[in-house]
Amino acid sequence: MDTAQLQPEPGTVPPKHYVWEVPGKRLTIHVDFTVIDRLVQEVMRGFGAIPRRGAEVGGVLLGRAEVGDRVVVHVEDYEAVLCEHRRGPSYLLSDTDVARFAETIARHRFSPQKSVYAVGCYRSHTRDGLCLTPEDLSHFDAYFPDVSDIFLLIKPYATKVSQAGFFFREEDGIRVESSYLEFPFRRKELGGGAAPGARIRETGPAPHPIPAPLPAAPSYPVVPRMFETEAPAADQVEESTDPVAAPTFGLPMEDLPRRRNVWIPLSFIFLLVGVLVGFQASLTYRPAKAAGLVSDAYQLSLNAGKSGDYVLVRWDKAAPAVKGALRGVLRINDGGREKEVDIDALQLQNPQVFYRNLSNKVTFKLEVFTKEKVSLSETVEWSQ
Repeated sequence: MDTAQLQPEPGTVPPKHYVWEVPGKRLTIHVDFTVIDRLVQEVMRGFGAIPRRGAEVGGVLLGRAEVGDRVVVHVEDYEAVLCEHRRGPSYLLSDTDVARFAETIARHRFSPQKSVYAVGCYRSHTRDGLCLTPEDLSHFDAYFPDVSDIFLLIKPYATKVSQAGFFFREEDGIRVESSYLEFPFRRKELGGGAAPGARIRETGPAPHPIPAPLPAAPSYPVVPRMFETEAPAADQVEESTDPVAAPTFGLPMEDLPRRRNVWIPLSFIFLLVGVLVGFQASLTYRPAKAAGLVSDAYQLSLNAGKSGDYVLVRWDKAAPAVKGALRGVLRINDGGREKEVDIDALQLQNPQVFYRNLSNKVTFKLEVFTKEKVSLSETVEWSQ
């Protein structure tokens, strides 16, 4: 088993497709990079739908084939075929899924008038290795019997680039234990440059400049203003030669010491009132989460909402019960169908699960174990 990894030559225009071929074999496959870009997103959505293994996805490859001395297959599009996953996360089709797949094949069956048609199938592979299963062979033989038909397997990873491989018919059958050539399933590693979305992010609008600090406000001496009584008559104002003496409108000089002593306790009272008012204001404007720290210790903030074809289930990874949990269990009741998903401590810190619903009403119950026999649970109901 070989692994392909290409790097574009400096200064060259990236190609629009990846060419897969094996020395000594008469098959060449051209895969449009836009197909790889879109398939990566679909595969990773399924991979994140269920903790640990992830849910496998699949569908039909669309394009055209040229059969001569060499078989050249051009993959230009695809159509996903949903799976109910009644037998777990693997892409194993139920009777309903099979009918849906057959209908998709019928719509894309070859005819001379069509520019693109079904040239094979694909699925993601979250099991060990990268090989075809007996179910894959049965499925492939039923819908893709031609020598130009191909089968694409894509193996997603959480911490590195996904790997992929093609399988095809030969005179002595189909090699099922592994692909002749595995390749990184991302355009950058295949010489196609950055994905369009990545280029948009790299050349997006420039960040707003940080405004220059405002000039410091001028500093003026602060002169305490005393509560004035009735304006004095002109003959009552006495001139003072003391440059720092405060004006004493309407106050006899002999009363000044006693009046000043009165302001000392009054100032203390005003200061105390100000502190109390400020403290009350801080309580009033404190964020609800900070004010409810005690109650939050028993909350998981479980919620569910629609995200494309899936229901996205989330919780608060910063909740004390989640941060200190040993493990968790997500129990799902989908229109009467029940299943459990085990979640370890590390996965609890990745607080999201994508679930493909079968009915219009699903109940999710997350139970986290802070100790082996001590748990905390929260339930949320999603309906459409």
